[in-house]
Amino acid sequence: MRKITNPKKPLSRREASILSPLRYPGAKRRLAGYVAEVLRLNSLRPKLFVEPFAGGASVSLQLLNDDLVEAVALGEKDPLVTSFWKIVFSDPEWLIERIESIEVTVDNWKYFRANSFRSNKDRALACIFLNRTSFSGILASGSGPIGGYSQKSQYKIDCRFTISTIAKRIRQAARLKDRILFIDRADWRHTLEKVEGMDYGPREVFYYLDPPFYRKARRLYRFYFEEDDHNNLYNALMSIKQPWLLSYDPAKPILELYSHNGRGPKHVDLLYSAAANGNRVKSQELIITNLPYLPKETRLWRSSEEWRQPVSKTCPNGMAKKRTKIKRNGDRHG
Repeated sequence: MRKITNPKKPLSRREASILSPLRYPGAKRRLAGYVAEVLRLNSLRPKLFVEPFAGGASVSLQLLNDDLVEAVALGEKDPLVTSFWKIVFSDPEWLIERIESIEVTVDNWKYFRANSFRSNKDRALACIFLNRTSFSGILASGSGPIGGYSQKSQYKIDCRFTISTIAKRIRQAARLKDRILFIDRADWRHTLEKVEGMDYGPREVFYYLDPPFYRKARRLYRFYFEEDDHNNLYNALMSIKQPWLLSYDPAKPILELYSHNGRGPKHVDLLYSAAANGNRVKSQELIITNLPYLPKETRLWRSSEEWRQPVSKTCPNGMAKKRTKIKRNGDRHG
């Protein structure tokens, strides 16, 4: 397998025009520019962009906001997250009012953690509260409040609960409500089957799939994959004719699972920021697709020194102008 390392040019980090209100482990906001370039290289403007693992929905929001896709469909198994997006797109001002009035304390964190809620509104509030007050935004039961239960840390439970920022992001997302086709509380199979049953022509749908990490999934998610789930997703993707792109952590079993077909994988450098010591940790994202073209220069994030350098005049937006074709004649990784 050819591993892409130290490319000469990074993909530019565009000025983010819209950000998800939710914090997520390994959030994919930085992949939005990469997916946008994938669409450009393959001459795609999907009528429907589908995220069967919605999570923070960062990629969908950015592409929709930039008018690179016509509409978005979201599927999410976690009822807290599903309810959050339903309320964002149906009654955002109610949610903002509740956020503005709630006291950010460890006692309230324990309340939201301990209780199950029946209404979408209550689940939406629990989701945003726990997401913004738990370490790294993790909703899984093993996660604790930022600053710990004793709040003796330098960082307190409310350090990520900036009301003005959350409200702004909710309102930004809510403006896109007319272009959200559906938000379903469902696993990825239901979402794929629902869209496949719709009347879309070839290349009119684009699936972006960001399944739970292979490693440490139990610690990061309330709903995670077992071994069979990874295999079932692979088998389902092999039968899909519409364009799709899959992002994973590059665990050896995933590399082995996808390496015998002509659809990838390729590595994409990425920096996460969920390190316990506050430093950014360099990691890699695994990109797998059935599309013929991927950006050649795949480093998504620049160092501080690189951001001080001027952008090349030949590429004003910093996006890669070259493309790498995935060969179909036995050379799997081009």
